[in-house]
Amino acid sequence: MNMSISTPERSLAATAAVLAEADAPLRPRSGARLGLAGRLLLLTIGSILLTMAIFYVVRLTSWRETWLLHRLVTAQSAVAALDVTSATPWSHDLAKQMLDAEQIMEISAETRGHRVALVLRDAAATSQTHSDLDNASAIENLGGAIAALLAPDGSTLKVVGTEPTSGLRIEYTVEAGLLTKALWHNTQNFLELSLIVSIAGSLALGAALWHMVIRPVRRLTSSIIAFGANPQDTRRIIEPSGRADDIGLAESALASMQNSLVHELSQRKRLAELGMAVARINHDLRNMLSSAQLISDRLATIDDPSAQRLAPRLVAALDRAIDFCQSTLTYSGATEQAPVRRMFDLRATILEIVETHEASGAANVNFAIDVPPSFDLLADPDQVRRVFENLTRNAVAALADFPEPSSNPAAIRFAAIRASSSEALIEISDSGPGIPSERIDSIFEPFHSTTRNGGSGLGLAIASDLVQRNGGTIRLAPGEPDHFYCGARFLITLPTPQTRHRGPDGRGE
Repeated sequence: MNMSISTPERSLAATAAVLAEADAPLRPRSGARLGLAGRLLLLTIGSILLTMAIFYVVRLTSWRETWLLHRLVTAQSAVAALDVTSATPWSHDLAKQMLDAEQIMEISAETRGHRVALVLRDAAATSQTHSDLDNASAIENLGGAIAALLAPDGSTLKVVGTEPTSGLRIEYTVEAGLLTKALWHNTQNFLELSLIVSIAGSLALGAALWHMVIRPVRRLTSSIIAFGANPQDTRRIIEPSGRADDIGLAESALASMQNSLVHELSQRKRLAELGMAVARINHDLRNMLSSAQLISDRLATIDDPSAQRLAPRLVAALDRAIDFCQSTLTYSGATEQAPVRRMFDLRATILEIVETHEASGAANVNFAIDVPPSFDLLADPDQVRRVFENLTRNAVAALADFPEPSSNPAAIRFAAIRASSSEALIEISDSGPGIPSERIDSIFEPFHSTTRNGGSGLGLAIASDLVQRNGGTIRLAPGEPDHFYCGARFLITLPTPQTRHRGPDGRGE
C-alpha cells in the first residue's frame, strides 16, 4: 500500500516561501539610487545647514545692530565737537570729518539745553526707513535686518537711539546702501564658513554613523539575506557582537531566531525522511501483520487457558496495527485522525496494557494500579491506549537498563484521581533513574535525545500530541527523592464525564 508523504514537502515548501517573502523587501530596488548611508548623509548635511540658517538669522540682526550703534557713537562724538557751550569747544571741521568718515548725512540732538544739528548733504532719497534702537522688539529688529538686505538703491535710513555712555538721544540719517553692502559682505563670509563647517561636520558625523549604525545594520541585513538563501547552513547564523545597545539586542534576537529556525527545519527534514521511509515499508509491514493475524486466529483454537485469554487481545492488537498502517502516522508525513471521544474505563485499559507487558516478558517489573474501579474518561480510547502504551514501554525499557538496587526493585505505578467534576488527573511513575535535568526541556520534542539505545525520540512527542488532541495536558513532574517511585513521573489531565453513573450497557450515561 502506497502512503502519501506530501505534507512534509508542502510544509518545507511553505517555509521556503515564507523565507523568500521575508527576504524580498531586503533586496535593493532597481529604481533606488540612495541607500541608507546616502540618505543619512543628506539628512546630516540638511540638519547642519538648517542649524546654520537659524544661526545666520540671529547673527544678521546682531550685525545690523552693531553697525547702527557704531555710527550712533560716532554721531555722539560729533555732537560733542559741535557743543559751543563747552569750555574747550571743538571745531566744526572735526565734526564733519568724523561724520564723513562714517558717511552720515545729517545728525540732530539736544545737549545742555541747546539743539545741535548738522546737515552735511541733502537726503534726497527715493525712500526713507525709520529705526528706533531703544524701543524696537526682536521681531522688528529681524524685519529691519531683512529690509536692509533688500533696500533699494538711493534709499536712506533714519536712526534714533540713545548713546550708551552719555545717555544722549541722537537722531542721524545714513544711506541704506551702506548697511546693505556691509550685511551682504558678512553674509558672504558666513556662507563660506558655513560650507566649511557643514562639510567637516557631515564627514565627522557620517563617519560616526557608519561605524555605530550603518555598518551594523548592513551586517544584520546581509545575515538575513544570506540566511534566507540557505537557512539550513549553520555557518550563516550571525554571531552577536556583544554590544549593549539596541543593535546588540537585535543581533542576539536574530541569532536566537536563526538557531531556532535551523533546529525547526532540521526536524522537518527528518520528519520528511521518516515519512518517506514509512511509505516504503508500509506495504510490506501490512502484509506481515496480516500473516501474523492468520497465525493468531489459530491460537484461539488451543485449549490452553492463557492462550484462550490472550488470543482475543492479540487479535485486537493486530487489527489495530493493520488499521494504523492503513491510516496516516503522526510525524511521518500525514495528519493524525481526529479523536472519536466516548466514555471508557481507564482501569480496564491499564489492566490490559499491564497484562500484555507481563505476558511479553516484563514479569520482573512490579505494576501497581491505584485507579478506582469504573474510572470513566471522555476521550478516544484507542489514542489514550497509545499514550499509556508509549509511557509504559519507556518505563519498562528504562528499568531494564537501570541496575536494580536490592532496596528499590523495579516498579511502575498507575494512579488516578478526579481533580474536578470534568477533569481527571493521572500519574505514571517508576522507580528507575529518571530523566537527566539537561534533557527535561526537550523530552516532548520529536527526535530528542533518548536515554536508551534504540529509541527514536518520537514516543513522548506522539503521546503529547495525542493528549492535547483529546483536550488534556501532559507534563513531567519533579520526582520525590525519598519516595519509592522516585524516577520519571508523568502527570496527565484528561476530560472525564460530568456524571459518574453508568448505564445498563456499562457506559456512562
